[in-house]
Amino acid sequence: MKNEALKKIALSFDVEEFDLPREHGLEISLEDGVKISSEGLERIMKVLEKEKVKATFFVTGNFAEKNPEAVKEMVRGGHEVGCHGVDHFSPKPSDLEKSKKIIERITRKKVFGYRVPRMQKIDYEKLKELGYKYDSSVNPTWIPGRYNNRKVPRKVYKTRGVFEIPTSVAGKARIPLFWLALHLFPARTYIFLCKKCLRETGYLAIYFHPWEFSDLNYAGVPGYIRKNSGEKLARRLERTIEALREDGAKFVGYNELIEE
Repeated sequence: MKNEALKKIALSFDVEEFDLPREHGLEISLEDGVKISSEGLERIMKVLEKEKVKATFFVTGNFAEKNPEAVKEMVRGGHEVGCHGVDHFSPKPSDLEKSKKIIERITRKKVFGYRVPRMQKIDYEKLKELGYKYDSSVNPTWIPGRYNNRKVPRKVYKTRGVFEIPTSVAGKARIPLFWLALHLFPARTYIFLCKKCLRETGYLAIYFHPWEFSDLNYAGVPGYIRKNSGEKLARRLERTIEALREDGAKFVGYNELIEE
């Protein structure tokens, strides 16, 4: 291997109450949203256990309070737990402090990382004040109606005393490798792009949501998201992990990534 740093992979999951139908004006209860995400989370945990991979879970306060046992299971499995706000559909500035208190109370561990729901802007000074070490709320690419971050650095950088860990993108075109790519790209293409990013930036940071791994037969879920969801997505994730491991990849938590 030319460089051990080329083999670091930070895998993460945004553990939130499933609220996608609300984006389309349809109601779904908090209880149902947590149930759907919990079902997908079980599939994820089975894949991680089988592959002996450690990941980072960014958890909302709503999910943690409705299913604290699932969050404790993450800790028992040796995974890192970070914050993902409180109410995923209605993020507020006060979430930075409130969510940290909720997650630390349930996990009995100090929280170091944050991710804003839907990758919105973050107050770095407030993060530092509250004791966070890093944020991961930047997708350094252009997606119409979502992000316009083509001028943002692709690699880890520091701002206002806090590390920012951007989601990985591949090539000069900054092809996003986030959750939707695993649904839509052919599996071989997705793996190829992940390996390309590893060569270009020295690490890979990708994220998904537990609800994607549930059976998404619900109103308000577009067909392109239902594609390759549920058990199919679990198999794709497993295949991706195994393909990256074949090249000597080491899976690390986000906190471990910035420490190294």
